[in-house]
Amino acid sequence: MTPPLITHDPAPASLPLLELIRRKEAEVKRRLASEREAAQEVIATAERQASELVSAAEAEGWREGEARRQATRAESEREAAVIIAQAQVEAEFLQRRAERLLPAAVARAVKIVIGGAYET
Repeated sequence: MTPPLITHDPAPASLPLLELIRRKEAEVKRRLASEREAAQEVIATAERQASELVSAAEAEGWREGEARRQATRAESEREAAVIIAQAQVEAEFLQRRAERLLPAAVARAVKIVIGGAYET
């Protein structure tokens, strides 16, 4: 806390009143300038701290976003691997089934086209 603006001068009678007022005015101006400078330093410090906090928050947000993106990508890759494995199993099943049914299908097609029996 700053001292009061008006102080008691022990020898006011030795100075003319106008000079006393000028001195008090100069003292008040010095104190105001000092307080203004201190306030500007506080504001500058607060602005630096705010800027640092914003930068830190942005960096943390980027790190969290990157971690979440990587986790999502890994999950998507796992799901894709499961889908591909299922599709391969189904494709192999259909291939075996087609190989098993192909001779009978060919025989039937030949029978329909030429009207006779076809043996495999």
